Amino acid sequence: MTPSIPTIAKQPTASTKTPYQATRYLNGCADIVLAWHNRLLEIKGTSKGKGDEQNDSEINESYAAFFRTAMSASDAAKLRRCQHMDDVAIQPAFIALWQQLQPKLLDKQSQYQSQHQPTISDNTFAAWLAIAWILAQVRTVDNHYYASRSDKGSSAKGSSAKEKGHPNTLAYVAGHKVDDRPLITPLRFEKLTAARDPDSFTTLLARLVAQLQQQGHALNVVWLANDIVHWFQDYQD
Repeated sequence: MTPSIPTIAKQPTASTKTPYQATRYLNGCADIVLAWHNRLLEIKGTSKGKGDEQNDSEINESYAAFFRTAMSASDAAKLRRCQHMDDVAIQPAFIALWQQLQPKLLDKQSQYQSQHQPTISDNTFAAWLAIAWILAQVRTVDNHYYASRSDKGSSAKGSSAKEKGHPNTLAYVAGHKVDDRPLITPLRFEKLTAARDPDSFTTLLARLVAQLQQQGHALNVVWLANDIVHWFQDYQD
């Protein structure tokens, strides 16, 4: 995540294909994230969000079928009521998510540790605890994936790489201005990105997401999950 908020010169192209940037840190787990979160929305009975006509074709049916069997309404409610990231680890909804994540994460890890037994670090596990906790609070979603255009040959003034962005990423939504004031102040966003430990980061992010949701602003859960893993990787490094 970055505290600098891009300005969109013109609307990017909406795509049904998850762009590389959205899944770079997820190690191929974006389809699991989508299916798991969609199950939470089904349980809640949430009305369809922006882009659901596209999102329906994105969801992996095998994962969707598993989560429909593995997760009940009470499981979802318990997850949402968690007060701390550590509480998430014992929740059936997270355990169901982890059952699908673990084999894929280990498979990805084995590609880099061919001579050793692949393992999942505590930091990676903590990142997914944070993802489950935060995404459980997201009920207003925007499922479009916005792929920035190259704009080659464009005669529009001010067209540059800095003007391209993703309108439903956390950074963009948080920087959206109302009456010339951003929804989330730059100082608060910088405090989030500069958090020194996972508990502080996750707590600050939970509050920020809750505020945006209360104001009715939609978020893309894949990009949000990607941002969380990105922060945890930077923290580990």
